[in-house]
Amino acid sequence: MSLLRELRYELSTLVFGLGVLGMFISITNQFFAGSSPEWLRSIHLGLGNYVFWVGILGFFALLVGGYYFIDTIRKEREFERLVSTTSKEVFLKNLKRIEELAYYNLPSSYEKRMNEKKAEFRIKA
Repeated sequence: MSLLRELRYELSTLVFGLGVLGMFISITNQFFAGSSPEWLRSIHLGLGNYVFWVGILGFFALLVGGYYFIDTIRKEREFERLVSTTSKEVFLKNLKRIEELAYYNLPSSYEKRMNEKKAEFRIKA
């Protein structure tokens, strides 16, 4: 079990949030430097000339975190759709994809649900 696999939602949200924060700091420095609150001006002064790079890194963190979060939701919905079948034949047809999602992409709780569904259909191995 990988830490990235188990904390997929949390890590993607953290990276996305840091991206939003970096973009916010950079944009407020560029456009609202004079009228920003004192605490925000102290952040701008503390970062100095690196505010631009904080914005660039924030933009990339926003893209990566957002993609990772949306990808997780898509894979979870696909897993739900594949596992919710009542037909053993359809389940066996999609078993390879279900195992790939459960073992490599989603947290271990999905692996347990897959094993329960296998037991329900009396599938060995």
